[in-house]
Amino acid sequence: MDHVGETYTGLCANTVRRWETGERRPEPRYRKHLVTVFGKPASELGLLTPDELKMRPDITMGRVDGMPSGATGDASWDRATVLRALLGAGALPLLSPLLSVASAEGDPQPGSSQVDPETYTKIANGQRELYWNSPPRPLFEASFAHTHLGVALVRGAHGTQRVALAAGLVQSALLAGRLAFFDLGQPAVATRCYEVALTASKEAGDHALAATVLGHMAFIPGFNQDPGSARNLLAAALQHCWHGVDPIVRSWLHCVSSEIEARSGASATSRHQIDLAEASLPNAPSDLAWFDFYDAARLDSFAGYAALTTGDHPEAARRLTAAADRLGAQGSKQRSVILADLAGAHGRDGDRIADYLGQAIDALTTDWYATGIDRVRAIRPLLGDSKHGRHLDGQIRALSPIS
Repeated sequence: MDHVGETYTGLCANTVRRWETGERRPEPRYRKHLVTVFGKPASELGLLTPDELKMRPDITMGRVDGMPSGATGDASWDRATVLRALLGAGALPLLSPLLSVASAEGDPQPGSSQVDPETYTKIANGQRELYWNSPPRPLFEASFAHTHLGVALVRGAHGTQRVALAAGLVQSALLAGRLAFFDLGQPAVATRCYEVALTASKEAGDHALAATVLGHMAFIPGFNQDPGSARNLLAAALQHCWHGVDPIVRSWLHCVSSEIEARSGASATSRHQIDLAEASLPNAPSDLAWFDFYDAARLDSFAGYAALTTGDHPEAARRLTAAADRLGAQGSKQRSVILADLAGAHGRDGDRIADYLGQAIDALTTDWYATGIDRVRAIRPLLGDSKHGRHLDGQIRALSPIS
């Protein structure tokens, strides 16, 4: 990794021990180097999950899934199939973030000078509005394609058109990243999308967008037991907030920090971040139409999780119940997370735990959310080897992502 310029590896002896014992699977960013070290494909090294193996394109004798190289018009190998293969393999080679390399003035991308940035952004906004009630994988595919288009358009644009297109690209890449991470459980894919979004935010010169992208990026190391890297990203995000950014962004960043601190065991710091989030939350509605994933109800959800990790179950139940009651039509995915946390807040009442987890699973059957099923699985041990627990295991096994 050092040889190719990846100076921060995040590796230690304990990490490698976990790989060797099978306790943890290497992340995609390490897999490519392990493949190089051992000189064997990831499938032979046991680096791919069963789902990734199923979705891996079969490349033999110059053919992909039976399609000769260069062939066209085969309905079995359309854009969606290609994107599913990329997502399953945890790779995103088409979104290399080379936005900083502008095309020469005399060699623009074909047709880029005729593109209306407002039209591109309108499509990105429409896809964002579909997020709350659409199956995640098809929406990811659409957002991925729109992001890929945006990369080409921005690279071929100049002046104010380039700035406007970059702002739209941030929103498209951010949505693709959110879908990959929170909905589909693909952090490596999300990282690539967020990198594109962050580069585009610099082109757009928009501090609110940059802060939001960095905040989303912080979830990835934060969920992967690397709070130090998450804190660095959040510190960078908060720096952008000094440039006249809507206060709601700062409030949300404090909530992100709260969850990351809670996951790292710093419960007191987590609760303090909730206090800062409440102090920063503006009374008036935000002017940022695209910032639709955070409000007072979401703050209650973060606060409930923070209280849960400190063992303050009554406060957790109060805040989480308030969050569930205040969730609107755009809170369907978050509902499964809140219900699972509510189950955790009733840690000694097996009937209540089973009831809330059952409700969470019901929510996941209509609005799949990888973060929600992870939360359900985290709370499941509270039921032990009980009748409720065994019944819940069956429900979890029967549950499958909505594709």
